Amino acid sequence: METNLAIDIALFGVSPEMGVYDGLAGRAAGFAGGAAPVLDTKAEAPGDPFLDMQAMLLEMTKELRERFQRFQSQKVLAERDADDAGDETTRKVAQTDAKAAIEAVSLIVRTLEKIDSLQRTLIAERGDSGEPDDEAALIEEFDRLVEQRVKERMDAAKTEWMREIRAGGDAAAAMESGP
Repeated sequence: METNLAIDIALFGVSPEMGVYDGLAGRAAGFAGGAAPVLDTKAEAPGDPFLDMQAMLLEMTKELRERFQRFQSQKVLAERDADDAGDETTRKVAQTDAKAAIEAVSLIVRTLEKIDSLQRTLIAERGDSGEPDDEAALIEEFDRLVEQRVKERMDAAKTEWMREIRAGGDAAAAMESGP
């Protein structure tokens, strides 16, 4: 059986002509203004690795929780099918499905325990890193910074006030002495 189907290779993103690598010559028009339109993927602001790891672990936990619930429901359905099975082969297939779901649930539980252990380790290491985590230390540091800023502003205002008084005092003394 032969069919005469015409297949358009361009639909698959393949060009029938060989591509020619020309470096950046093809983008010469983009460089006309002097600046090159280049995407710098490494210029992303550095994030907190602790928060990145926490976010990743939370996403993994969420995904595993969803899979856990799915496998639990599959286990219940497989057990029900095994109980309602009319012949031996159907019952054995249902029991095999239930056993596979139980093993998957067991694996997910172990993985969740490891994720929990990692989260606890990260939190403990963060606490040992010397950063002030307790509320009293943070309040004390905030108060110190506020006092420092107030002192800087007061000193600047006092300097400005003294400058104005001297300038005003000199002008008043000049007016009293006459022209």
